[in-house]
Amino acid sequence: MLRKLFLGLVVVVLTACAVSPGNQLAPSTPAPVSTSPPTVQALPTLDYTQAAPLGSKQAGDLAVSLYCDHNPPIQGANIFGVFVADANNQPVTDAKITYDIDMTNMSHGQYIVEPTSTGAGHYQGKVSFLMPGPWRIIVAIERSGQTSKTRFDFKVKSN
Repeated sequence: MLRKLFLGLVVVVLTACAVSPGNQLAPSTPAPVSTSPPTVQALPTLDYTQAAPLGSKQAGDLAVSLYCDHNPPIQGANIFGVFVADANNQPVTDAKITYDIDMTNMSHGQYIVEPTSTGAGHYQGKVSFLMPGPWRIIVAIERSGQTSKTRFDFKVKSN
């Protein structure tokens, strides 16, 4: 009985609020449609002479070195770069690179970054870490229809 009385009171109050003069809803106006392309902020180019490598590994016949603008990487935004060279130590400029990023002690779901080429075998992309702790980046290099992968494990520090 008390429950029915309470529910009835709630309905009366909500109805009164909905029809009170100060709560009249204005017809919604659609948001204006922009015809200009979205603005894309360019990443600052990673300075490989100042960035210490987080590691160098082989991915098939390719040599891959991973760099970060913070060493060690920090919680929040970081710029990660890779340098890729072939078996003749020549820069690989025709690859599609992806970073598959995850925490090693708990998954945060799929997080893929597609870095862009900055020339001469260098590729870079922005990576944001949710929390400090142990993380992994699997670098995948696709070229000529084949994909090679290598992984880098590291610790992310609080900023």
